Amino acid sequence: MGAVIAGCLSAAAIPVERADAAALPTFTDVGGDEWFAEAVGALAVEGIVRGRDDGSFGPNDPITRAQMAAFLARTLGLQGGPASIPFEDVAPESWYYEPVAALYVAGLVSGTTPAEFSPEVPVSRQQAASLIVRALESQLSAEPQPGVDVELPADQVSVWLAGFRDRLLIAPTHAASVANAYRLGIIEGAQDGWLYPGLNLTRAQMAVMLYRAFLQPIALDHVYPAALPAESAYPTQSKGSQGMLVTFLESRLTALRYPCGDVDGVYDERTRDAVMAFEKVERLPRDGVADAEVWQHLFAAQTPTPRLSAAGTRLEVDLTRQVVFVVRENVVTEIIHVSTGKAGTPPGHGKMWLMQTGWQECSVGWMFYPCYFYPHIAIHGSSSVPPWPASHGCVRTPNWIAPWVYSQAFIGMSVDVYY
Repeated sequence: MGAVIAGCLSAAAIPVERADAAALPTFTDVGGDEWFAEAVGALAVEGIVRGRDDGSFGPNDPITRAQMAAFLARTLGLQGGPASIPFEDVAPESWYYEPVAALYVAGLVSGTTPAEFSPEVPVSRQQAASLIVRALESQLSAEPQPGVDVELPADQVSVWLAGFRDRLLIAPTHAASVANAYRLGIIEGAQDGWLYPGLNLTRAQMAVMLYRAFLQPIALDHVYPAALPAESAYPTQSKGSQGMLVTFLESRLTALRYPCGDVDGVYDERTRDAVMAFEKVERLPRDGVADAEVWQHLFAAQTPTPRLSAAGTRLEVDLTRQVVFVVRENVVTEIIHVSTGKAGTPPGHGKMWLMQTGWQECSVGWMFYPCYFYPHIAIHGSSSVPPWPASHGCVRTPNWIAPWVYSQAFIGMSVDVYY
């Protein structure tokens, strides 16, 4: 993964003197020859990044908003904060309270809503560009660096973004910061021209961006990038595809609550089923292929809200869209591709009354991990889950997710079925 990412954020272009290896903190998963190793080592020396209890750094793990706040606060030397801040999800006793409060007071971070900071939400590449450029502007306003002007005129934003094929997919609120980050040498253009602005930022990428912005002289670029054709969507991905775009797709689906297994960059049947569920909810053609229309919807989509309201964990079966919503305290937490009764699954309210593990045979065939919520109707795994109603009346799920559904269900769980 790092080799692919290096196209956008490689540290190789910065000529620096390597510190004495013996003086650098070591991490069990950073050998020293990786494209990000020098940045990680330099940040560790400054106390900006630290290892985990097991001695690892986790270079490919995503950065959360709380973690990003901590790294930025350490980089800028900001400490403490007010007795209270407006974010209800940042408790005073949490490890990230002080950095979030310090950055909030400095005007460098805001919430995802007026009352929420969303500390566990991953930071995207474009969001990281905005955070780091904003922090750099703050630092340089207090300590100007000769020859470095961080102000980017609005009429130059488009020309500095011209080298990214996916520039139309950069959110307007981040476009100027991404352009400036490129101009200032904090990010680089990829050889294939793709930035992937909405992809989750990794710890390795974060280290390189902070290293360039704050520990190295700013590499101000004075030459506009060569313009590439602007693409309004990413290339089509389907079962068998692999690589960064699939990682991006899986990350976005996971964030929207469509389970697709591990975010591993492999478009397997789990990714296909998640895409199918997304297509159903967004009322797109149901083929499990991430084409231009799917990509366009992915950027604007939001996790749907449940139809009904009730306390606890429950299921809603949408017969029209052929999906199951897992709802916890009136928040949709998972959306699963299903196939219901060909002749109809009766709408109404049911409760789990029988749950069985493994394969079970009944009068109409075999079911995998069946969980009955009507007298003769269950939600269960099946080897055949087409995008249309095809069962004898049960709610079929893909086999791979059936054991997980079983693990979340319980006797007495409410199941509401509706059109």
